[in-house]
Amino acid sequence: MKKTKKIKKVIEIVKHYLGLLVVSIFVLLPYYWMIVTAVKPTEEVMISPATLLPSRIDLSNFGKVWNFLPLGTYMKNSLIVSAVVTIVSVVFATLCGYSISRFIRRRAQKGALILMLCTQLIPGIVTMISLYFIMFNLKMNNTYQGLIIAYVVWAVPFCTLMIKGYFDAAIPKEIEESARVDGCSQFRTFFDICLPISIPGIISTAIFAFILAWNEYMWASILLSGDKLKPVSVGIYDFIGQYGANTKMALTMTAGIFITLPAMIIFGFLQKYLISGLAAGAVKG
Repeated sequence: MKKTKKIKKVIEIVKHYLGLLVVSIFVLLPYYWMIVTAVKPTEEVMISPATLLPSRIDLSNFGKVWNFLPLGTYMKNSLIVSAVVTIVSVVFATLCGYSISRFIRRRAQKGALILMLCTQLIPGIVTMISLYFIMFNLKMNNTYQGLIIAYVVWAVPFCTLMIKGYFDAAIPKEIEESARVDGCSQFRTFFDICLPISIPGIISTAIFAFILAWNEYMWASILLSGDKLKPVSVGIYDFIGQYGANTKMALTMTAGIFITLPAMIIFGFLQKYLISGLAAGAVKG
C-alpha cells in the first residue's frame, strides 16, 4: 500500500511538472522567437524553413532600431503616461476600495461592486466616440492629460476591486478597532496601520495599472495625432504599417525587445509582492 501511494504521488508530481512545462513552452515560445529573430543575421530572417537557432549572433539590429526609430521618445512618452496613470489609479483605488470595504452597507456595497463590474464588461469601442468628443471640446485631445484620463477611467474600477478584496481578506477589522480604542483617529488608523499592511496589495494593483497603460493601443491611436506624444505601442504599429512586417522583421522584433524590457524588469523586482498580494486578496479567511 505504501509503495502504491508513493508511486501515485510521484505520478501526480510528474503530471504537475509536465503540465507546467507545456504551458511554459507555450507562453515563452513567442518571446524566444522574438529574441532569436532580433539577433539573426539579415540573410537568415526570412529563409524557409525557419531556423530555431541563428548561425551567428548579430547585435547590429539594436543600434539600427535605436537610430532608425525615435524609440527613446516613444518610451519616454509611455513611461510618463504609465507612471502618472499608475499613481492616480492606485490613490483613487486605495481610497475607494477601503471605503467600500469598511463603511458602505451591504446592499450599497453590492450595488457599487456590480456597477464597477459592469464597467469592465463594456467594450472600450462603445464609449470611444463620446469620450473623444469630450476630449476634443475640452481641447485635451493630442495631450498627455487626455490620454491619462482615458486610461484612469478604465483602470480605476478594476484596481478598486483588486484592492478592496485585499482589504477584506488580509486586514482584520479587529486591528482597526483596537487602534480606535487606543485613541487613533480614522485617518491615522488608515495611514499608519492599514496602508503599511496593504503594501503587497497596492503593489500588485500598481503593476496591473502600469501594464494596462504601457500596453494600451486603441485609445492612444485615437486621441494622439502628433509623433512627439506617441507611446511605444502606437509608434511600433506605425512603423510596421509604413515599412511592412516582412521587410523590417528583425528591426520590429528588436523594437519589441526594447518595449518588453521595462515591464519585465518591474515585474521581476516586484514579483513577490504581486504574488502575495493576489494570493491574500483571493481568499477571505
